[in-house]
Amino acid sequence: MSIKSIIEKLFDDNTNYTTADQATNQASSLDALSTDLYTDSKRFIYELLQNADDSPKEGDPVKVWLKIFDDLLVVAHSGKVFDRKDIKGLCNVNNGTKKSDASKTGYKGIGFKSVFGQSEKVTVYTNNEYFRFDSSFPFAWRWKEQKVDWERNNDRKFIHPWQIIPIYTEYKDISPPVHQYLQTVKATVATIIELDNVKDTLVAVRELSENVNMFLFLKNISEISFELNNSCRIEINHLGNGDVALKRNDNVDSRWLINKVSLDIPIELTRALADEKNIPDKLLNAKNIELTLAAKTDEDGIAELTTSENLIFSYLPTDEAKYQFPVLVNTSFLTNANREHLHVDSKWNHWLFKSIAIEIFKWISILVVGQLKSQAYKLIPRRVLDDELGKHFNSGIDEAIKTVCFVITKNDQLARVEDSIVDFTFLSEKKFVGEEKIKNILGDFERTGKSSSKVLVKNSGFDKNIKALGADSFEWKDLPHLLKSSDFVCDHSVEQNIALIKHLKYLCEKESVTAVTNEVLDKWPFIFDHKNKLNIPSEIYFPTAGNNDRNGSESELAFLHKEIQKW
Repeated sequence: MSIKSIIEKLFDDNTNYTTADQATNQASSLDALSTDLYTDSKRFIYELLQNADDSPKEGDPVKVWLKIFDDLLVVAHSGKVFDRKDIKGLCNVNNGTKKSDASKTGYKGIGFKSVFGQSEKVTVYTNNEYFRFDSSFPFAWRWKEQKVDWERNNDRKFIHPWQIIPIYTEYKDISPPVHQYLQTVKATVATIIELDNVKDTLVAVRELSENVNMFLFLKNISEISFELNNSCRIEINHLGNGDVALKRNDNVDSRWLINKVSLDIPIELTRALADEKNIPDKLLNAKNIELTLAAKTDEDGIAELTTSENLIFSYLPTDEAKYQFPVLVNTSFLTNANREHLHVDSKWNHWLFKSIAIEIFKWISILVVGQLKSQAYKLIPRRVLDDELGKHFNSGIDEAIKTVCFVITKNDQLARVEDSIVDFTFLSEKKFVGEEKIKNILGDFERTGKSSSKVLVKNSGFDKNIKALGADSFEWKDLPHLLKSSDFVCDHSVEQNIALIKHLKYLCEKESVTAVTNEVLDKWPFIFDHKNKLNIPSEIYFPTAGNNDRNGSESELAFLHKEIQKW
């Protein structure tokens, strides 16, 4: 089916204004939309990439090509060709074909208009035919009043809303190298942009080609070829089990672990959004949405994000970098028109930010018993900027800490933070102390007759992080209290005491254990005396030969236990 008749009808419809004022007002609005909103020279490429990502053909992955021909930038892809609705969507404002389709990323109906911030002549190729939007086209004057008189009477220059008026274009009027290129790569759709500023655009496209992380959350694009001064090919490889490798010229640039979550939208939120502006119908009518979290990985496990990487995505990156999350986050945020920033006062975004914090902790609970083990604790989020969005993220952290079981215990079970004990001494693992004695101390057994009901955490190297979230802890400063407790002393044997002394000596000589030193040990009651009491070293004596006082319980002096002396 030829698109010529569709284009000609749209041309007539979109030039048929009752008055010249209507045409000029529309044109002025479109000009402001294109030039004022889209100030970032990369943003229009993001929009074209998103359009390509939303157009898979029969489920096949989409390939994209970007190539410069002198002052022409070609952005082409292998997705499905435009139909009548697609073409009409390009020629409308806020009436795109994606606004009610939950499977599509776009919904504002203005994304394509971003190209007009860079060009006054844009040609579209689809199904081997062309049409263009061209500010220099000699549109006919359709009104009784002469144009010169209208401009003088209205003190303004007349302009047509050329950005929504398609002009059918014969392929012979297309640059031959461009036409041949589209045939060679077998593109199905292309946008050919006659650039106003080639140098700036070239710099922007090159920057884009060097930052492969920008393309991580594209749904259907598998490959992007940049043909500039130096060619570059980016591949998005989904390896299974949530692993994604981003390759640049056949070399892995970065690896990511992906977690996709379906969030059920609370009915009370949907009701609250009815009074909020700028909520697209497809969100108002949705029952759930997809949230994607991405953790950067390397050969050692989880890798920390750099400041430049730490952006929020709405499928393609926004410019929001002030919320420092431990993962990249992608979902259907409500953004401003140019998609650069989030609406801070939106109830929808508030709910998303709180949900993000909770889902990060839920993901940790999966990873910590799976492939990443304790490395998953690197994803524990910190509190962020305390603006309206940040407050909801921080409240999500508080809720997750109370409700999500993500702390791995010694018996490989999961527990909540408030049910956990971190043993910084590792003495719970030693037979001469053990778990029960430590839990008795934390439960104040001597006073209450009960031991702590909490469970001991598996030591992981992230113990301080777990404690910082609110877990109970047993530390070296708590050991004297344990050694002085009758509960401990009653069950402590000479053999266990010898093992304790040997262990403390070992730690004292180990430079990495700064909490156990000679000076500290001088104050700890850890040695059995002849009265079977634990005493501090300076209070215990070696008996002289023939001294019988060491056998007397009434002796004022405390002598070293006979068995320990023998050892």
